[in-house]
Amino acid sequence: MSSQDSVTTQLSSPGVPHEESILDNYFELLSQNHCDKAKELVDSEKDGHKFSYAAYWGETLQCLSQLATAEKNYSHLVFLSQKRFTQIVRTKDSAKSIYSMLLQEFQRMENSFAPSLSRSIDAESEQLLAHINGQLCYFVRARIRLIEFYEQLAGLGANRQAVNFEDLVVVCEEIQNEYIREFHHPLVSPLRAVCSFECDILCHLLRAQVLMSTWSYLPCVVQLYHAHSKLNSWSDMIPMKEVKTAFGRSTGKISPLPPLYNWLFKLKGFLLSKFGFYFYDTLAKQTVPAELKVALSKCPEDFVGKVQAFQKKSDASDVYLVLNAHGLTGHVREGGYHHPDKYAEPLKGMETYLPIFSYPHERVINVLHWPNIVMLINTDSEADKVRFFYEKLTERRPHSSYFIVRADSRISLVVVFECKKNEKDSSINSFMSDMATQLRCQNVMAGIKSFARS
Repeated sequence: MSSQDSVTTQLSSPGVPHEESILDNYFELLSQNHCDKAKELVDSEKDGHKFSYAAYWGETLQCLSQLATAEKNYSHLVFLSQKRFTQIVRTKDSAKSIYSMLLQEFQRMENSFAPSLSRSIDAESEQLLAHINGQLCYFVRARIRLIEFYEQLAGLGANRQAVNFEDLVVVCEEIQNEYIREFHHPLVSPLRAVCSFECDILCHLLRAQVLMSTWSYLPCVVQLYHAHSKLNSWSDMIPMKEVKTAFGRSTGKISPLPPLYNWLFKLKGFLLSKFGFYFYDTLAKQTVPAELKVALSKCPEDFVGKVQAFQKKSDASDVYLVLNAHGLTGHVREGGYHHPDKYAEPLKGMETYLPIFSYPHERVINVLHWPNIVMLINTDSEADKVRFFYEKLTERRPHSSYFIVRADSRISLVVVFECKKNEKDSSINSFMSDMATQLRCQNVMAGIKSFARS
């Protein structure tokens, strides 16, 4: 059966029990983001059903109708919508409360089925429904955990504090292992596929963020590739929608992707922008400068272009991204891919603070400024605070001004001026703060709320 057939067909297939056919169409519609049609399907079946004949089927249909509404709200991120008057919002209407209620109902119906010696059609049908309800318990638990996860992401983005992405990866992996693997009945396989895509994409993107902070080129490429591939596979499950004018003429087809998918797509695009910034020198060796510049300009954020424009406007001596490589292997100094069995000299002293990006000069340690830069990196300070240091003119060094901010767990953004600068220069501090906030992924995490749509 094609995707389009599954959207419109509501009749039982030959040889397939009626209940199984309804469930098959229902879960296929949910996986294709046709939540309204899925609700119409079970509501129509429920209205034409005599509860006195098979109450168990009617109760299941009632829950599936509510599940379709909950899934639509979930995919539209309604649970993240800002409410100005939260005190008047009824708790029972919240997304987690609705899923919690459904969880109780699915558990009740799973446990209410009493195995019988009878092998009648009704007994077999009720046994199937009890099994499906048990499977849906795991699905609903996964949804509740994911709602909490997205709320956590939005909160971390808004708080502007350091984010532990390793912990976020662990949470996402726990959801996969504890819940998603547990609903595996063939009838609910479309639902499992969508939920698996969502969690896999989240895990791949968050792992890519962690790997970028340790300047791990190839593993990061692999994670971004897997995220890209699964985003494409997910979008392929959602059939194109024909758009018509007021006169009934077709103007083309669009893919009605849900806001949740669009936010994940945006997160991937942002991480590609960040990847192009962190591994700029590695990428420059693989192509010509003009092509790389065009490619980076097409990314959602052109960080290299921003640095170049700032350096030209402010007349900064250097703009650096500096990696604190303590605890990393000596291979990290090379950047890019390296054979794991290749020997590399351990990093020592100043070498453990590597300039992974430098503009306008090539990536190289500046012996005049590096001791001061290392000192500033090792100075305890709030993660989001721009720090300043001024060194007076000496026989060995020019008078220099340093601005530094933490851009990642191991990476700092440094701007050097070979002149005296005002510590409170708004243009410099704004540039540093904005770049750091973006590179810490806080803008894109906080921005998930803007995708919420009722």
